[in-house]
Amino acid sequence: MWTRLEPYKSSFVLLFALIVGGLLGIYAPTYAIKLQPVGQIFLNLLFMIIVPLVGVSVMSSIAGMTDLKRLGRIMVVIFIVSIAMALIPAAGIVLLALWYNPAQGVTIDLSHSVKGGSGEMDFVSMVTTSDFVGLFSKSNILALIVIAIIAGVAIGQSADAGRRIAALLQDANTVIMKIVSIIMQMAPVGLGCYFAATMASQDAALLMTFARAIGLFMAATLIYYVLGSIFYSWIGGGIPAVKAFWRHAIEPSATALGTCSSLGTLPVTLRAGKAMGINPEIVDVSIPLLVNLNKGGVAMIAALKIVFIYSVLGLPFTSETFFLAMLIAVLSAIIVGGVPGGAFLGEIFIVTTLGLPMEAIPLLVVLGTITDAPATLINVIHDLNAAQIVERFAGKKRTEPQASAPLAADGIAG
Repeated sequence: MWTRLEPYKSSFVLLFALIVGGLLGIYAPTYAIKLQPVGQIFLNLLFMIIVPLVGVSVMSSIAGMTDLKRLGRIMVVIFIVSIAMALIPAAGIVLLALWYNPAQGVTIDLSHSVKGGSGEMDFVSMVTTSDFVGLFSKSNILALIVIAIIAGVAIGQSADAGRRIAALLQDANTVIMKIVSIIMQMAPVGLGCYFAATMASQDAALLMTFARAIGLFMAATLIYYVLGSIFYSWIGGGIPAVKAFWRHAIEPSATALGTCSSLGTLPVTLRAGKAMGINPEIVDVSIPLLVNLNKGGVAMIAALKIVFIYSVLGLPFTSETFFLAMLIAVLSAIIVGGVPGGAFLGEIFIVTTLGLPMEAIPLLVVLGTITDAPATLINVIHDLNAAQIVERFAGKKRTEPQASAPLAADGIAG
């Protein structure tokens, strides 16, 4: 039993720290407020590593795609499918959350002034800066991502010089990931202290707000897992594709829930895709890319976080905010979600883009931590659906399902 729980160990530790911090903030607010500097140190360390983390990770990833011409049409379809599979669940969860109101009218008063991002957002300033120095600010993450993508493409097209730079970026990325892992050792203490200080002056009813938001996400995930998978498989190949999908969906689903890692589930996903009868060439090319680009679960929780925090802070959720939320959800799924260590980057990305107070980050981390497993399930299982769609629209002839034993029982297929 303990072996099965091992993949969840870090999540349990972080959740325990947040729970302890929350209880401390509620029942010992005077002491909890004194812990705020400890939490602030942790958050500042994260902020300090954000710029090199995003810049190097994105450039390294794009530069590694050395033969873009060979990917051709497959790459185009993958990007279109990834965007669509981010928009659909994000829009759905926003509409559900606006109807259900996960914050249930609870409003908190944070020490920093709150500036809604919908009415005064400057799109040009969001995606560009007036000079290079501006890229070193965490407030210009979008601009950094844009220039990192351009630089990555340039590196990939620069022959031997590009290969040398790409190798250097990979080494730099390894070092940065080690720095992130060192910083994350402080996560339970840092976030626990910061959350304790934040909760010290908040309404205890906020805890029920978490329960409502998390319950909504779990229910939406279950519905989307079943109906979304059927819909996407049908697009990919009609009823035969739907049946082939459900015959082989159990093992990757269980692995995703057990590991909470799309990358860790990749070997099982590749095997399941081939067993479903998808052309092996499509599977081998598309699924590794989809693991990094197609993260519908990330888009869902990012969109829910935005509705949740706007409701908690008492901010109006306008039509402009809705479209901005869709943009953030897509970018979170395709770019931020693919950056190692992106779990906390996602919260920082939301808060800085929308101009919200930094105290909102621990609140969003609670949602992200608890919903990690179901979000990973959506990420992984819809990679298989996406591969079916890519196969159809890339013009590849379907192959018959492999004669090997099914990965899982046929019971789910009915």
